[in-house]
Order: sequence, then structure tokens, then C-alpha cells
Amino acid sequence: MDVLTFVAEVVRALAWPASVLLLAFMLRKPIGELIPLLRKLKYKEIEMEFSREIAELKAEALPPPEQRIIPAQISADDQEAAAIQVPERLETKREDLLRMVHFSTRVAIMEAWLEVESAAIEVASSFWSMPPSESFKSFPRLGEYLLQCKVIDHKLLETFKRLHQLRNKAAHAGELNLSEEDARSYVELAIALAAHIRSR
Repeated sequence: MDVLTFVAEVVRALAWPASVLLLAFMLRKPIGELIPLLRKLKYKEIEMEFSREIAELKAEALPPPEQRIIPAQISADDQEAAAIQVPERLETKREDLLRMVHFSTRVAIMEAWLEVESAAIEVASSFWSMPPSESFKSFPRLGEYLLQCKVIDHKLLETFKRLHQLRNKAAHAGELNLSEEDARSYVELAIALAAHIRSR
């Protein structure tokens, strides 16, 4: 093999890698500008998924007013309020969280989930005749335990799990921009679930 043939083979072997490196170098700025856009698209997808999940939960979690069991002695004006009995402490927390939504949807969602988790831990601990314990907080099957103890039914177990998943999405997505309406719906659902768990 002569020198010219050798040089031609080396140039042919290096042509593709050199072209790719040159192209990457030339496109580094446009690609760098594209990365934040891709991140925004990812968060937009999570936001849309969150909205869809909340809408489904609202439709499934609470029966229509005509199917709710309401004591006969309650007047028609009070029937809607009686459909979900919320203790005064939880009602105060609910109002605080709904005000918080305006400032931070993420914090309101995380705090609302803490109410559900706190109620679940308190009730689960009561079956062991012990004060609420942090060990239940890390128990991955807390919802199933409440189902087994007949505190919640299968439908509410599904609500429990989905609210937990939505809380995790809100907590771990850095630039998530959830709508105030979705956050309010989450708060309402979480407080209603916490009230149901505490009522058992």
C-alpha cells in the first residue's frame, strides 16, 4: 500500500466521526436552547395528566347528591352540607389550604396529602392500641391495611392511591405549574377522604 492510498483510507475512516463532531459543534447553541423547551413540554404533559386525573377522581370519588345517604331529620337546606361531614378542625384546615392555593398550588397539595396520611396513620395505629407512629408513614401498604380493617372500601382505596400518586407528581416535578382549580379540587378530595377515614 502506497502513501496516497493509506492517506485516502485514513480520511475515509475519519470522515463520518469528524462530520458528526463538526455538526454537533455547529448545532450546540440551538440544541442547548431546545433542552429547556423539552423540559417545559414534559412538565406540560404532567400538568395535563394531573388535570385529567383530578377530573376523573372528582367524578368517581363523590356520588351525585341524589345518591348520598342523608338523615331524614335534616332539612333540605342542610342536606348538601351534611353529605360530607367534616370535623371542625379539618374544616379549618380545608379553608387554610384553599387560601394557600393562591400562593402555592404545590404546597397546598402536599399539605392536603399530609392530612390524609395523618388520618390514615392515626386510625391504623388505633387498631394496635398505640399512639400514631412514624413507622406507619413508611408502610407502603397503608391504604390496603385500612381496607383490610374496613375503614375504607375498594373505591376509596383507589382514591387514596391516586391522591398519593398525584401528590408525588406535584412534589417531584420541579417546574410544575398546576392550575388553582385543580389544586382546589385536590384539597377538597383529600380533606373529604381524611374526614371519612377519621370517622371510622
